[in-house]
Amino acid sequence: MVTVTIHAILMANATYHGMGLHIWQFTPELNSQYYLWIGISSEFYVLSLAGFKSALILLYIQLFGISRRFRTICYIALFYTLGYLSCNLLTEFLGCHPIAKKWHSDLPGKCINTIAANIAYGAGHMTSDLIIGILPLPMIWRLKIKSTKQKIGLSLALSCGLIAWAVACVRWSISTYNMLIYDRPWWAGISFTFSILEVNTGLICACAATLSPLWQLCTTRIKGWTSRASISWHSSRSRSEKDKSSYPRSRHMSLPQNLASASNDSLESHGSNPDQIVNSDSHAMRNLSSSHDSSREPIFTPSAQAAPTYSTVSGDELPPCDLHGLQALEESGKLR
Repeated sequence: MVTVTIHAILMANATYHGMGLHIWQFTPELNSQYYLWIGISSEFYVLSLAGFKSALILLYIQLFGISRRFRTICYIALFYTLGYLSCNLLTEFLGCHPIAKKWHSDLPGKCINTIAANIAYGAGHMTSDLIIGILPLPMIWRLKIKSTKQKIGLSLALSCGLIAWAVACVRWSISTYNMLIYDRPWWAGISFTFSILEVNTGLICACAATLSPLWQLCTTRIKGWTSRASISWHSSRSRSEKDKSSYPRSRHMSLPQNLASASNDSLESHGSNPDQIVNSDSHAMRNLSSSHDSSREPIFTPSAQAAPTYSTVSGDELPPCDLHGLQALEESGKLR
């Protein structure tokens, strides 16, 4: 990870020293700075390749190292990968004698054929990526797994190094074309962009196989949270529906509905005038209250009844009474 980051920073810095310009825009001083920064960034490029390629091979040994034959093949692939990358690292640094001739071409001395060396190392990158990509496939399909879908998933997870191989093929073709043309600094920008993409893709592929437990943990936590939230929502909804069904209903609950209907009638009859609406609504509320009160039984208090008055009279002033008539009325129940 550290070497990949340093390589990308050095590539970005090389754009300030001639990379991406046309050859006729170069000066001798700019030419020296360009090859100096390209040489430094190439060292970290090789270290980045060695890091993710060896990490993938060691992961295969850890997973399927129970097979002695497979373990031997992995060690051979590791030796081949680290071998040609070590040669690439040394020739990038010691390819010229003196070393400064690599970026000062006017100095006396000699250098190796860098074009042939870079083409050969590019072919080594492609072949090693292809070997690393197909190396775990035989072991995966020999596993005793009932589901073919799981075998395909493991194959995609452990063979994602083939993506880095595809990027390496594109980079090698562009860099080869770049070394054979006259305007090399301009095409170098495209070539080294694919170099950055290659090492970052390889780093992602090396980490993808180990991210499966983290992915499963995250999906399990998310499913648990959603299930608990769903259960809580359904329980609260059923509780509210139960409370609504058990709420006592009486004739007094029809008052808001009557009030709402009266308000709607007032809106239709008076239009959109606010004062008329307020007055009509108040009148409707009074009518509803009076109609509601009239439906109840009348209540009388003793204070509301008229108190009887009596006057004293003398015996002479009493009128004569018919005793036989009073007795008849009393027997018939008309006189109490």
